[in-house]
Amino acid sequence: MFGDKLGLWADCVIRDMSASGAKIELSQLVKLPPRFLLMHLSDGVAFEVVLKWRRGDLAGMAFEKRHPLTEAVEPRLEPVRTAWKALMPGFTPKPQG
Repeated sequence: MFGDKLGLWADCVIRDMSASGAKIELSQLVKLPPRFLLMHLSDGVAFEVVLKWRRGDLAGMAFEKRHPLTEAVEPRLEPVRTAWKALMPGFTPKPQG
């Protein structure tokens, strides 16, 4: 999520994640800004991230700050929490394997 009032977003798949960052897959047609918010839907967490690299449909980022969406968030992050609450009821994790 990014842009004015975090109103812009794109679906992605988290391909790899560590304590310090993540690798995501999303269409190379999506132009990512240098900083944005990555929502981990099933974990109920949003990360403030810095884009480190982009190669085709893959992008790597470093985490700057973690925000649990199960708790109250600062007003600027309320659009993220609202989106998470709206998306969670229909979310079904894909089987690993």
